[in-house]
Amino acid sequence: MKFTKTLFIPIRAIPFMESSIIFHGISEKEGIVHLLVKGYKRPKSKIRGEIDILTVSEVLFYPKPTRDIHTVKEAKMQETFPEIYRDYNTMKKCLEIGNIVLKTTTKEIAKSVFSLYRGLLKEVNRRKGECENSLYYGTLAKLLHSGGVFPKLSQCVRCGSHAVKYISLRAGGPLCEKCVRDEDDKQNYSVRMARELFFLLSRDFSEISRFRASSETFELIMNMVKLHLSGEFEDEVEKDSV
Repeated sequence: MKFTKTLFIPIRAIPFMESSIIFHGISEKEGIVHLLVKGYKRPKSKIRGEIDILTVSEVLFYPKPTRDIHTVKEAKMQETFPEIYRDYNTMKKCLEIGNIVLKTTTKEIAKSVFSLYRGLLKEVNRRKGECENSLYYGTLAKLLHSGGVFPKLSQCVRCGSHAVKYISLRAGGPLCEKCVRDEDDKQNYSVRMARELFFLLSRDFSEISRFRASSETFELIMNMVKLHLSGEFEDEVEKDSV
């Protein structure tokens, strides 16, 4: 029997039977995993308090290929972020991003996404529970980039021209005047938006948290997330490869 020891950030907790809990979260080695902690609610449980939502724990479990839920044998709390719990809206934002992590992370990108999400929690905790829009949307942009679905920022996706004026997510990104067609989702794409997106992708969390991007840029990032979660990004990739 080969056990796996890995760092784990729980994002959801679901009661199971009378005293147990199933934690859904991201692990550094295995990607998204669903871990059952038997007897977690019992006062004498050795694991109780060693694993909790939006913390980092080292867990030991035996992954069974035939099962979606694996039983935790040991757990040890490694890192906590208490400032996140001081503000409901902040905790909600962190969990919203966590839910996107659950939906989009594959095992191949698990290590980078784990580091990204952990970095967000660290920064929010360092800022005494503040999660500004730039930090929230910047994290979403980085998640999309890690998943390989973030469009090119500076050139037309059809001809390669750098004289872009529009952006269409269904078309795959920026478009020049010559290549823009009847895309119903096209919108104006300014140099400012391109620079703001590049900043959010390239800088660390401490710099992003002090940055003030435009509402148009935030809206564009959210539309990217919605499109990606709907599966339309995958459809477009399949069409382009034919």
